[in-house]
Amino acid sequence: MQEDNGIGDNGAEREELSRLAGRLSEWAARRGIPTARFCRDYPGLGSERTFRDLRAGKTDGYDVAAQLASYRGVMAAVEELSGEGAAGERVYDDLGPVVALRRAFAAVAQAAGTNRVVVVQGESGVGKTTAARVLQGRYGSGRIVLVEASDVWGDNPSCLLGGILRALGRTELPPARSARLGECQAALCLSRRCLVIDEAHHLGPHCLNAVKTLVNTTPGEFILVAIPSLWAKLQKNAYQEARQLTTNRLSERVQLKLADADVARYLSKFYPEEAQSALRHAARLIRVQAAASGNMAFVRDTVRELRDAPPTPENVARAVEAVAARR
Repeated sequence: MQEDNGIGDNGAEREELSRLAGRLSEWAARRGIPTARFCRDYPGLGSERTFRDLRAGKTDGYDVAAQLASYRGVMAAVEELSGEGAAGERVYDDLGPVVALRRAFAAVAQAAGTNRVVVVQGESGVGKTTAARVLQGRYGSGRIVLVEASDVWGDNPSCLLGGILRALGRTELPPARSARLGECQAALCLSRRCLVIDEAHHLGPHCLNAVKTLVNTTPGEFILVAIPSLWAKLQKNAYQEARQLTTNRLSERVQLKLADADVARYLSKFYPEEAQSALRHAARLIRVQAAASGNMAFVRDTVRELRDAPPTPENVARAVEAVAARR
């Protein structure tokens, strides 16, 4: 057990934490998932004892703020996976981007040197951001720190460092860039943490240098998620800075593409067993158009357009045409 540090610890947070643990327990029970397996699959829950304690409202002796952040992350992940989230999205753990990112993280988590950088590239809609969120939900926000880069930062490392600190739960940020760097280094050295920077193509040479400094001075992993063409442009404009991250510090480069198998897996969630044989052909029809029209977002909209109609070639072709016409 961690000692309670009293930061942000109040009755409302304790109540929310216990309520989240109860909801997660109910979610697992509905799917017949044993507690031991649930905690193993989602390390953000902590040990079985921790999960049972928090479910029972026994929060004394725990860092309530840290546990709450992790449990919120796990809840976000299971809501996405089950289609119960606010956006109604259905995302599944066996789709290619989620599996690829989880495998890459498992590999880089074993690295002891500076080769702790993973570059993930994929077109818009292929599932890069969703994969990162599912990874955070699985391991907890204490292990996976997710930050989204923005073009409005203007390659200002102070903005990058501020974004990292906010993702780490800081609400008051020091104004000086050097102080922000020091706080980021201290926070990332408390335990091994993985920093995921989504939309990393918005970084510039100065921000890339800041990332390199963090790689050199902290023990965790760094996953940079980007669109291929924009990342190539960044590498051209900041060649030396990018090269320092993508040569000796690189663990792996992951290329994500929409595959027929992923479309078929997605479709299989909506049709009974007897319809499965038709899905491989349907997946090919959908994937060809989806690759140029939003990838998984197009697949999702096509499934909605079908409205439970049998996935015959004629029905699928009509749905694909209707969705394409709206884009």
